[in-house]
Amino acid sequence: MRVALIADMHGNAVAFDAVLRELELERFDAVVSLGDVAQGGPQPAECIDRLRELGCRCVLGNSDEFLLTLELGSEEVDDERREQLVTVGRWSQQQLGDEQLAFLQAFEPTVELDVGGRRLVCCHGSPASNEEVVLPETPREKVEELIGRADAVAGGHVHLQWLRRAGRGIWFCAGSVGLVYEHKEPMDERPFDPWAEYAVLTADDGKLGVEFRRVPFDVGALIRAAEAMPDEQYAAMWKRA
Repeated sequence: MRVALIADMHGNAVAFDAVLRELELERFDAVVSLGDVAQGGPQPAECIDRLRELGCRCVLGNSDEFLLTLELGSEEVDDERREQLVTVGRWSQQQLGDEQLAFLQAFEPTVELDVGGRRLVCCHGSPASNEEVVLPETPREKVEELIGRADAVAGGHVHLQWLRRAGRGIWFCAGSVGLVYEHKEPMDERPFDPWAEYAVLTADDGKLGVEFRRVPFDVGALIRAAEAMPDEQYAAMWKRA
């Protein structure tokens, strides 16, 4: 059995299309979206429409919630960053029709699948919260606690591909389809990477395997699409990719 895990498109349909073209070339028993589909990039409606056509189950990410409410939750940001997020979020809302918003509202907190007799839990940040940050340096005992009774947990949120065995299970993050960057501060100086990321989980005779994939996409096309956005920072950051 083979499951494709996609996450964090963030309104980048150019990158999403590159991944979808790869997925069409292979047979998967299931595809799961791990959240953060539309907010942040120039193509929120296109990303939602692609996902609707795909017909897969979808986890609700923290940016999906923000797009619906324009409330930042527990994230701490300065006034300038807050204004930028709300400006882009309001613009993104305006690009969406009622059916697209209803589709977002139907996303699930978590998705569980039986993968060859093994239990896969799909989440955004963690099974407990779509805002929780789980990284390679997260203490082992915390990762074990979050895995719980699952055999594997697939997450997004951190825009990083990584895998860790903890106790009887594995935790892995699929990376980001639409917003891959180097993890350095300050955020507005992070170099973006010109590829899309996703993961494939396989189950063969009860054994689980994870493959991380990267797909190049046309950054120039994305920058041109970003000309319609109300904020110039997105295009400026991609010009450094």
